Amino acid sequence: MLLLQLILAVPTVLAINVLNASDYTNTIEQLNLYSPEVKYISKSESSLDLDTLGVIQESIPIQIPVHYNDVLAYKFKPNLSPELTHSYQLLVYLSASLCSVPDSWNTSDPFNGMNLFYTFNETVAKSLLYDDMTLITFQNGFAEGLAQSYLQNDRTDYTLYIIIEPSECDNCDSDDVWNLEFAASQTQSLFVYDTEPRISVIDVDYNSILFEADHKIFASNRSYSLQIFEGEYPIPIGLNQSLCFIKANPNAKYSLELDQSNSTSFSNVFVISDLTIAEQYSAVLVVDFTDIVYGGGVFQPFGFTMSKSKSCKLVYGLSFCNEVAYSVPISSNLLYDKETWGDFVSQYDNYSESYYQPFQYAMQQIACDTELDARYSPIRTCDDCMYSYKQWLCAVTIPRCVSSLNAGPFNKVYKAGTGRNKFIEDTINPPLPYAEVLPCYNVCEAIVRDCPADFSFGCPEDPELAKLSYSDPSYNILETDEIDMITELEEDGDIYRLCNYMGENNMGLPV
Repeated sequence: MLLLQLILAVPTVLAINVLNASDYTNTIEQLNLYSPEVKYISKSESSLDLDTLGVIQESIPIQIPVHYNDVLAYKFKPNLSPELTHSYQLLVYLSASLCSVPDSWNTSDPFNGMNLFYTFNETVAKSLLYDDMTLITFQNGFAEGLAQSYLQNDRTDYTLYIIIEPSECDNCDSDDVWNLEFAASQTQSLFVYDTEPRISVIDVDYNSILFEADHKIFASNRSYSLQIFEGEYPIPIGLNQSLCFIKANPNAKYSLELDQSNSTSFSNVFVISDLTIAEQYSAVLVVDFTDIVYGGGVFQPFGFTMSKSKSCKLVYGLSFCNEVAYSVPISSNLLYDKETWGDFVSQYDNYSESYYQPFQYAMQQIACDTELDARYSPIRTCDDCMYSYKQWLCAVTIPRCVSSLNAGPFNKVYKAGTGRNKFIEDTINPPLPYAEVLPCYNVCEAIVRDCPADFSFGCPEDPELAKLSYSDPSYNILETDEIDMITELEEDGDIYRLCNYMGENNMGLPV
């Protein structure tokens, strides 16, 4: 199984820059989006001429500057066809992304000083009865709401009235301007912010990182990219949920398109190299909607830290141990450029495969394809046994590695030149101290569960003996208070990894 490594060019890192009005105008012209006639009214007015309002089109954002003394008013005419109404209920998704705030505005404050009011009631809109309208406030550069109205048999026309205006502000003046994107749609929110994890870190070494993306991101009509920043996340709190601000911000050191053609042969796993040893990074996932003129969103940012030493190196794309994708003890030859990374990986893979052949011969003696009542198990198959044995074999012959500088209380620390077996000591010959993340206990138990009893597989039952080879709290190997202490232990941005999962559980664990 071949995995493609992406080595991305490093652009210049610029200081944080909040879009100003001229920058935003250029963005609008480049997108060439629709903008209806703007209806500005004074904050002092007490009525609104509804016939003069600009009409918002379905699923096409408005992009517009709003000055402190401005009040903007629009209307949206819903489509009442049955496919766009729900159980006699009319729904309109309202969403907005704030691209900039006034220069004097405190961007560390999640409150953005911008409000959106809406109502289906013509009298309320005409009389500007704000207390009778529904209010959506902009926070973190983002706003969304769902306007609802029940359809009445005697009505054939509905209009949603929308008013956007800055909040009262003691320190604001007429020159202060907010730039925003706003949209109304009967099918979806055009601007979104999502806290659901869609991408996770599999593992890191001193200069590379493996990401796993949720398969959902490869759905049609969506395009995803990962923006990676040096250090802490540079987007200010006040705009960290804004699609247009994050996309226009020049601070990203790397931008990785999460396209399956750019992935490894695991279609949802991606690699970035040429990162900096011991450096802290932050990242945010951005989505663009490709089935509409413009729209998308951002996901909750996350951080990771590169290893502090060169004692471990990521391996992936192994032919035999094809589900191994983590850091292992680096070899002296690789560290000192006496062998290629491919040769380094092959040594581990070939060593594991050499121990699998005797097991294959033993499995040939098992009646795997006979009638169900003649098999060794009514619920397990030979395929189950071979898979579990292979996962266990790969876990114990290819040790998962972390820097000894980041070792936790249940990692096993080795000195330079030593390891769990002669292969590690003689062939790999680790040139630096490192710590091993022991295999999870259930990797062993899976063999006992899935393979014929005649094989006499067994796992250590004594807790102290088990700790020498395995680590897993769910099997009561460790003391309860110790588990509580290390499960949530964080140090320098890294989350302590208790044990090395394999198979489906190998992916997506915190670093």
